[in-house]
Amino acid sequence: MSAEGSGSGRAKEDKPSREAVKADREAAKEAKRAAKAAAAAKKAGGAKAPPPAAGGATGGAAAPAARGERTAERGAAPSRQSQPRQEGDGQSPSQGRSSARQEHARGQGHAQAAQRGEEPKTAANKAANAAATTTPATPSVLGGISLFGNVSTSKSSAQLAPYVTAATHRAQVHPSVLKLAQQLSSFSIVGADARAIAVLGALRDFVADYRTPQGAVLNRDLVTKLNPQITFLVTARPLGASVGHAIRFLKYEISVVPVELSEQEAKETILSRVDHFVRDRITYATRVIASNLSTGKIKDGDVVLTFARSSVVEQTLLEAWQKRGKRFHVVVVDARPLCEGRKLLTNLVDAGIPCTYGLLTSLSSLVAKASIVLLGTASLLANGALYARAGTASCAMMARAQGVPVIVCCETYKFSERIQLDSFVVNEAGDPRDILAQQQDTDLISAKEWEGNESLGAVNLLYDLTPPRYVTAVASEVGLSGPESVGVILRDYKSVLYGQ
Repeated sequence: MSAEGSGSGRAKEDKPSREAVKADREAAKEAKRAAKAAAAAKKAGGAKAPPPAAGGATGGAAAPAARGERTAERGAAPSRQSQPRQEGDGQSPSQGRSSARQEHARGQGHAQAAQRGEEPKTAANKAANAAATTTPATPSVLGGISLFGNVSTSKSSAQLAPYVTAATHRAQVHPSVLKLAQQLSSFSIVGADARAIAVLGALRDFVADYRTPQGAVLNRDLVTKLNPQITFLVTARPLGASVGHAIRFLKYEISVVPVELSEQEAKETILSRVDHFVRDRITYATRVIASNLSTGKIKDGDVVLTFARSSVVEQTLLEAWQKRGKRFHVVVVDARPLCEGRKLLTNLVDAGIPCTYGLLTSLSSLVAKASIVLLGTASLLANGALYARAGTASCAMMARAQGVPVIVCCETYKFSERIQLDSFVVNEAGDPRDILAQQQDTDLISAKEWEGNESLGAVNLLYDLTPPRYVTAVASEVGLSGPESVGVILRDYKSVLYGQ
């Protein structure tokens, strides 16, 4: 026999049969049933439990029962070495050996647990035990639904307090970062542009106060010391795409600082680049977008509908009214619990712009009167989808159904290389108490009733995803283009967008 043939024979001998694997599984099931019977007998008053079954040590067959079933059990699980490999089982030899070993080890674990009179610790049991020991408020934050497994939540002031105390004690986090973290967790600062400017401002203070240790290199040590500051901000509230790109830009600028510069010169260079990013990528970009839209897209007599509050949309409306002399009407659609549109409504009314304010529930009636829809976004994904405040998708889809053009105002630093097909992949959840009644004397469900009810879930998702087919055009500082142009802009202007 050739060497190749002998090697193939050994491979077939080592391959466990399907009957052996099946016998291992039966042994595991029998061990689990015996363990449950023993536990039930113990609870009933110490009655003698039936003898547990045990898996075989080598062949993986089920252990003999008390009434002489040894021969039948052996017949059900023949030796692995005597079984040839069966075709059509859908597994490769390595996969078969791996699955057989896992099943055999699992069966032995169940048998040992049954001998101790304990229930085997399967994944289902662990999940059930974790659900039973978890406080009602924790799973109810996301409704206890597996679809929300990737949803991140921000911490309240009470939840953030231990982190602040520990960071202050270790003196690892800058005071500006501590203050900003509390503002982010309490939603005192909202909006992609406002959050990006605030984060860069806090990290700018950290860089200004940084001192290079003896024997260290600034552009390496500073990035290392910057990471705890960013981690603490993420602990307070997840960072959006705009903040992530701003931090990416800052790290890049730190890494390319010439080594021959002194510490003061290097820090001044970094701070100057941060100021340029805020000025060029946010402030000037917003002005360019507002100028283009207010000149060509908003006309006299138009009814402009917008959702929540976008700083770019707000500046566009103010410039069209004050600088361009256009006369139009604005419909502000808002949604609980943040109600960001109230701030926009106040600013527009103070400027003398006639406005109508309504909640998202009135959208179907309000959008029929609109001439154009201007929307902001937290991020524009590579496939042209909008990742924006929850309710944006409803406005875009309703406007598309009514034949109203939808223009999205978005600076290029918010363009993301990520692709997301739905809002369940990545999202952020707010405090469910914000959407529940705060007093118990009302007919509505209060926050205290929710906390004490295990069967009640409350979900407060902050963002949704708008498919690109509902977007007419995207207005950025690059110009007016379709949503499919995001990938082209990211490819052609990557060095400008990300500082690379």
